[in-house]
Amino acid sequence: MFNIGIIEDCEYDQMNTKKLIDDFFKNKKIQIKIHSFASLPKDLSVFNNFDLLFIDVKVKDKNGIDFCKNIIHYYPDITIIITSAHPQYLIDGYRIHASRYFLKPIDPDVFTFEMEEVISGSDFIRHFGITDSRIAPYKILFSEILYIEYLDRKTHIVLTDGKKIETTISLKEWLSIVDGYGFAQPYKCFLVNLQYVHCILPKDILVKDVKIPLSKHFKKEFTIAFDRSRRSA
Repeated sequence: MFNIGIIEDCEYDQMNTKKLIDDFFKNKKIQIKIHSFASLPKDLSVFNNFDLLFIDVKVKDKNGIDFCKNIIHYYPDITIIITSAHPQYLIDGYRIHASRYFLKPIDPDVFTFEMEEVISGSDFIRHFGITDSRIAPYKILFSEILYIEYLDRKTHIVLTDGKKIETTISLKEWLSIVDGYGFAQPYKCFLVNLQYVHCILPKDILVKDVKIPLSKHFKKEFTIAFDRSRRSA
């Protein structure tokens, strides 16, 4: 799930932006939670778990660009998108390296086209993950997962920092969850993150320093997925 913020003091523009966001992510089948603000929050900690923030250049006569500088200082991973009814202000977004700049009223076709670019960019892909109470009380990023192993009727998530999380989610469900996010199955009880596969051996694969079995049944499909991931890297 993505946490998305909208800071907009015009109720009409706020509702319009919210609808565009809802429609776009619903079409992508991505779960989101939208947090709307009509003024600049005084407590920046509200942005702690945000992935994406839409903000007007001017919010109740206050400078949204300067406000974003403070947000980025504390939460540099938030993707910022600037909106404004005045094109002369949009260039100010370059000062904070905003991901996109939308002129209000936002054209739905332009929004869809630009947002496709945003969510497919490497800076945003790192936000993709899963929020599920069966796993952890916080979001687990797909980029943090080294591999997933099914063992003793449970799945064990091994993270890049060495931490292990035990879950009741079946491997079949995990296959559905990580579909399209760079994972592949080398063996019936393993799912691995292709970005951490160092090489393919005759009967194993090397994921960082861990050897994981590679079965004949999965070898062809896994090799194709691995080669494709290398070409797109």
